[in-house]
Amino acid sequence: MPKLTPESPVQTPRKIGWYVYFCVIGLVLILLVWFSIFRNGPPLRISPETTHITEPLTPDNRYVDYFAALEQRIYPPEMKTDDNGYRVVLRAIGQQEITSPEQLQQYYEKLGLDYFHDKPTLTFVEPHFMLTKRLESHPEDFDLIFADMDMDDEARNRFRRDWNYVLRHPDFHKLPIIQEWREANDAALNLVAEQVKKPIFVPPYIQDNEITSSLITMRIPGAQEMRSFARGFDTRVRIRVREGDMHGAIDDALACFRLARHAEKQALMVGGLVGIAIEGIAQSMAFDGYSESRANAEQLKRLQDGLAALSPHQGLAEKLEHERFLCLSSMLDIMKDPAMLSKLAGSVGGSRSGLNWQVFGLDWNVVFKKVNGVYDEIIAKTYGDFDPSTNPARLLTLKSRSEAMADIIFALFIPAAEAASEFYHRAECTMNMKRIVLAMHLYEREHGTLPPTFSVDADGKPLHSWRTLLLPYFGDEELAELYAQIRLNEPWDSDHNLPFHQRNLDVYRCPSSRGMPDGETSYAVIVGDDLLFTSDGQGQTFDGHGRNMLMVVERKDDPVCWMCPHSELSQTDAELGIGTRSTPAPIRSNHIGGANFGMRDGGAMFISETESLEFFGELVRGTANEKP
Repeated sequence: MPKLTPESPVQTPRKIGWYVYFCVIGLVLILLVWFSIFRNGPPLRISPETTHITEPLTPDNRYVDYFAALEQRIYPPEMKTDDNGYRVVLRAIGQQEITSPEQLQQYYEKLGLDYFHDKPTLTFVEPHFMLTKRLESHPEDFDLIFADMDMDDEARNRFRRDWNYVLRHPDFHKLPIIQEWREANDAALNLVAEQVKKPIFVPPYIQDNEITSSLITMRIPGAQEMRSFARGFDTRVRIRVREGDMHGAIDDALACFRLARHAEKQALMVGGLVGIAIEGIAQSMAFDGYSESRANAEQLKRLQDGLAALSPHQGLAEKLEHERFLCLSSMLDIMKDPAMLSKLAGSVGGSRSGLNWQVFGLDWNVVFKKVNGVYDEIIAKTYGDFDPSTNPARLLTLKSRSEAMADIIFALFIPAAEAASEFYHRAECTMNMKRIVLAMHLYEREHGTLPPTFSVDADGKPLHSWRTLLLPYFGDEELAELYAQIRLNEPWDSDHNLPFHQRNLDVYRCPSSRGMPDGETSYAVIVGDDLLFTSDGQGQTFDGHGRNMLMVVERKDDPVCWMCPHSELSQTDAELGIGTRSTPAPIRSNHIGGANFGMRDGGAMFISETESLEFFGELVRGTANEKP
């Protein structure tokens, strides 16, 4: 070792440069960021907690095949036999919505048919399509309807293309084109009417061939087809009523209701809502109002009995289970290709997160487990309000970031499921209205008048509400037995009748009226000196009252005991229109945007709260020239 001398230079250790420290710190930060933000979690585990079901699997055994699982659940053993009414209809009429021969063959094979050999023998064209084309090409064929209209050419042409206006005209059935449509389509509608009587009427589902296990690409051709048949029945009911063929009109109305119940039993929510929409068409069908064509008591009873005998709605619980399949299947698509998030939601995902989720790492086990757990809570009715955290710190850890992704998926799928509940309730409420006005017509056929607003004793004091008097006319044995137990010669609140006050009668309770005390109803009639119900306890006739008239209304803010004879709605209050959050009025419902009404012509319908007061007043008085 060299000896240091005073003249020798002092040697100091070499210092590490600042850039080396920077690189090391930067590398550590990069690793931390990658580990915290960009690192993916472990592969998705197939388990009841994550994927909900564990089989069947896709051909590569990596994922659950939710489409195959759905088919296993919904296709009955009779799917490929003529016990399936839809199979008979398809073989005879064909499928117009599917254009690909390969997909048509796939569709037919699921019914045990062969597209290339089982050729249609009947034709069906939706009336709207046939008549709209004729309106555009030969408007002079409709002069029977439009000749007496005093309007300029622009307005005249607009009405010529308004299919609903054509159907509402009392002479539309006399148009030659209507008879052409009937001759071409009667046989097909007759076949559908016969086949929907069967317990099974199940169309198959098909997929986009490029994605073999995803439900988001699933096609439901049978849903649109059923809607077309419903419009056909609606048109033919209108024709038959005007021609005086009430027996045939009631056959078609019941066929439409049965078709609606079959459509509602499809697996997913969209199919259920198609069924609800078809039921709305059937509920609005009128069977009275034209002096030359009135259904008799036997025909009306057949309709009421048919409504009482309809198979129940499948309901939301089963739909939610299948919607879970749809949601989890879509999550698989997003997991494989994060760009699918924006494809599924449009701008919803971006607007909620403001981030490009393709660059972030996620633990999909956490995402699936959280979403799957929410569906468990919704089905068990223990799920609370959706209130996701907006704290950006959630993005810093794998678990919290994955839970944030689950929240985005909730925002895409859960609101639709929650909204569907109200669609079901509104449909059930409309059905109540339909059955009530039908019971009123049955009462009128038997007694010569409508039921009085209330019955009276010898001194003219009120005894019982019109609701009590209608009990034997619903085609329901339980209601008829209840009627037999009530003492009609005693007041509604006598010691004997008092125990019946707490009975909940579904036909008098709107399903959306949550929390309403037992035995109460929000349904009422409108009382006025010149209306169908008066304040003197005397039953009225239909004479002198227009067919477009309100008979039964909703009044959610003032429910009463269903037996109470003292509380109905005055004409003055009714003419205030439909109440909203900002505009109070006695007529009001728990349904968003309007209320349900039972009509004098035997139909029932939802009327928007935006309807003008002038026109609504005409509906109250029965002077309206048309329905809403």
